[in-house]
Amino acid sequence: MLQYWSQEYQHNKSHWKAEIIGFRTQLKRKLTTNLRNHLAKELPSLYQDALAYVKQKTNFDVQFPADNPYALEELLNINYFPEPKNN
Repeated sequence: MLQYWSQEYQHNKSHWKAEIIGFRTQLKRKLTTNLRNHLAKELPSLYQDALAYVKQKTNFDVQFPADNPYALEELLNINYFPEPKNN
């Protein structure tokens, strides 16, 4: 997903960042300790589901890490945005 982010970054970065900030803000307001613990436990499975979706969405044109490379705290951090890699 990071590679896809990198390829489409310049064209979509403002929109994507706004969407991500909105989602993270909603999560921050609704995420209880129990839900956070459940999310941490299920993160590998959730990543696999997302990976299958994004692979299909990109017609398998982009290579993705087989395992989740992100920490839960990164994903929930409102200021975390991976830097695009130059391909």
